[in-house]
Amino acid sequence: MNVKMWGLILAGAILVAISVIIEVIYSYSLLKPVPWSFYYVPGGTDYAGEFIALIGLILIMAGGYMTREPKE
Repeated sequence: MNVKMWGLILAGAILVAISVIIEVIYSYSLLKPVPWSFYYVPGGTDYAGEFIALIGLILIMAGGYMTREPKE
């Protein structure tokens, strides 16, 4: 068990969880009872959630890459 590996994976998982929460909050903001509420236009909150998810997934992949044993 590598502490560096699990640190990256857990940090990435926390970022992905935060991005899911941001995306869900943004989705609930579209449910207002007005006719234009379902007209989807990506905004800053949407882009922030996507960017945080991307960073989290990169950290998870980097941690997974560290699990490989070096070939001798």
